[in-house]
Amino acid sequence: MTEKRADYRKKQQKEKVSKIFDNFKRLKRDRHQTDASDQKVEVQDSSKFESREDLANRALKEKLEDKVDRLKKRLNYAILIVVVLLVIVLFALFKL
Repeated sequence: MTEKRADYRKKQQKEKVSKIFDNFKRLKRDRHQTDASDQKVEVQDSSKFESREDLANRALKEKLEDKVDRLKKRLNYAILIVVVLLVIVLFALFKL
């Protein structure tokens, strides 16, 4: 006999709850292990690492530079198109 939707949903819900408890147990066990290892950790020199603000500023500058480069290319294409159209119009005026 096939499984009903209600039975299937109950089974899914039980699996979901069991996964949550398993994750909680695993996190608790990991936290206990890290507490023991935290006592052995040496303090590292923070000057070697970049701060989040520096990383964010650098990423923002890179995005801005990319946008500026794209706009420069578009502007160059637009100028080229205008010059070509002007040449065509002048040619049509003086040739015809």
